[in-house]
Amino acid sequence: MNFPVLKAFGATFAYLASRWLELTKALWFPALLLVGLQIYTMAPFMSAASSIISLGENPDPAEAEAHLGALGKWGLVIIAGSAVAYPMMTVASLLHLVRGEELKAPIYLRYGGDELRVLAAYILLSVMIILISIVGGLAATVIAVIISLVLPQARALLNSLAEIVVNLVTIWFRLRLSVLYPASIATGTIGFGASWAITKGHALKLFLFWVLIGLSIAPLGVLLSAPFAGDFFPLFQRVSEAGQDQAAVRQAIVPLIDAIARLYSPQSPGFALFAAALFAGTMATTAVFNVASGISWRYLQEQGKPAAGAAQAMAA
Repeated sequence: MNFPVLKAFGATFAYLASRWLELTKALWFPALLLVGLQIYTMAPFMSAASSIISLGENPDPAEAEAHLGALGKWGLVIIAGSAVAYPMMTVASLLHLVRGEELKAPIYLRYGGDELRVLAAYILLSVMIILISIVGGLAATVIAVIISLVLPQARALLNSLAEIVVNLVTIWFRLRLSVLYPASIATGTIGFGASWAITKGHALKLFLFWVLIGLSIAPLGVLLSAPFAGDFFPLFQRVSEAGQDQAAVRQAIVPLIDAIARLYSPQSPGFALFAAALFAGTMATTAVFNVASGISWRYLQEQGKPAAGAAQAMAA
């Protein structure tokens, strides 16, 4: 039986509709931690990045070292804080769907084996994707160079095709591991083996499912970003107009980065609205994408059962 794209899509939003209060209880605290971390770190992090770009091609070594130190410091704070918040949010939104566990308290405050395994799975997945990009890119480049020795006029086309192939392989790999986190929670392992096995033969259907999920959540992203988007259109236009001129690109990117940094500053006039939108967006996207992953896992497990029974089990 093939993965039922439309039924899984419908079951995702049926679950969200029936469990929105429980998901809110489970997610609000780790989401608040994550948003607080972003507000605390993003303004100095982006300012350090802007300062580095502003130094140009031949910066003063001492000044560059100071800005790089600030960038590294705030980057490490972001990574460390995210390593706490993201696994908590993932496990909190999947425990009931995957294992049937109910949240007793009005707050989710736990960091144990499930969260550590999810963190390990995330780190390993990220490393593997990076390796695929690097190794695949190198292999594709070598092949393109060899062929271009015979057909030099096809070099640009071959490079484009090579990039497309690497991207397709990366997408396929991610689809095979798209139920990694529910697999980890369900099996008490990192989840790679279980996810890889259960998604075999379903990559295309899973791709269509995730396209539908992405399209369904996109209007919310547009709505939440609309109050701030107007200031960024001219900045993005300047970056686009810079073309291949590296000096012009640097001059255009710096105001864009500074504008992003100002959004995270409590002194910004629109800070309260931005913080509220950031929190709402974090809650909503986390709930939707994690529930979609959990529903995918359940439907892949329930392939041999009647669809109606599977859907009832998921809503329970």
